[in-house]
Amino acid sequence: MITFAVEHIPEFETRQRVNKLVRNGKCFIDEFQSEIEKDENLSPELNELTATIEDVANGKLVPKNQYRKLHLSKKLKYSAFEVKSKHLRLYLVNERETGQIYILGGKKGDQDEDLKRVEKIIREYTEFKLIRKK
Repeated sequence: MITFAVEHIPEFETRQRVNKLVRNGKCFIDEFQSEIEKDENLSPELNELTATIEDVANGKLVPKNQYRKLHLSKKLKYSAFEVKSKHLRLYLVNERETGQIYILGGKKGDQDEDLKRVEKIIREYTEFKLIRKK
């Protein structure tokens, strides 16, 4: 059985809480950050994306070339967004009920696969929450 946990990311001091999604004890964003931090060329881009997320979570307007809404299945109860730099993407999932943001990461070249993964994870998380309510 798949289990999920939502953990607050205290480094973000924002009006809207920024959380990470953990599935079966595995945190997608932590693994992504570890991978990117090993590549000194991409680390500055990750910092740029983090700053964009802080701006969004504080209600600031962000240019469309840095932040855009994704068009996922309308059956999902979430709005998903992409924060992008030249080589990296972070996927934010805004849960309508709580307004929390969950973060997933990927590289530009893997974008099509990442979007499918984002939608799959949202579906799994939705099912998990429904089972937990029963």
